[in-house]
Amino acid sequence: MRLVVLAAGLFAALTGMALAQPYETPEALLEAFYQPYMDGNFAEDDSVFRSQALQALYDHDAEITPEGEIGAIDFDPFINGQDYSVSNLVIGAAGIAGDYASVTVTFDNFDQPQVLDYDLVREGDGWKIDDVASAEGEYPYRLSEIFAMAAGN
Repeated sequence: MRLVVLAAGLFAALTGMALAQPYETPEALLEAFYQPYMDGNFAEDDSVFRSQALQALYDHDAEITPEGEIGAIDFDPFINGQDYSVSNLVIGAAGIAGDYASVTVTFDNFDQPQVLDYDLVREGDGWKIDDVASAEGEYPYRLSEIFAMAAGN
C-alpha cells in the first residue's frame, strides 16, 4: 500500500514539475500548448501558457461577465473554432526581437486549413502566449481586440 501511495505521489510531483517548467524557446511553448489538441489530455488550468497581460484580459473578462454567461470568447481562438480535429500541425520558426517573438502556426482543423499568428513574450518564467490572430477566413480576429471590444474599449 505504501508503495502505491509513494508511486502516486512521485507521479504527481513529476507531472507538476513538467507543467511548471519554463519554455526556453517560443517553439517549445507552442509545441507543449498544442499537445493536448493532439492527444486529448488537457490540463485543468492552461494559464501557465499565457503572459501576465493576456491572463489579465482573461481575468477581467471573467469579472465583467454576468454569472451564467459565456463571456467575450465564444470559440477556441487557438484552433479558430468550437470543435477540433487537428492534423498537419506545423509550428513555424520564431522571429525573435529581444523578449518578443512572433510565430506562425498552421494546421488543418477538420480538414480546413488554419493559419494563426502568435505574439509571444519572454517573462521571468519563460516564453508565454501574449496574443493570437487569424487574418484568414470569413471572420478574422485578434484575441486582445475581442477582449477590448467586450470591455468597451
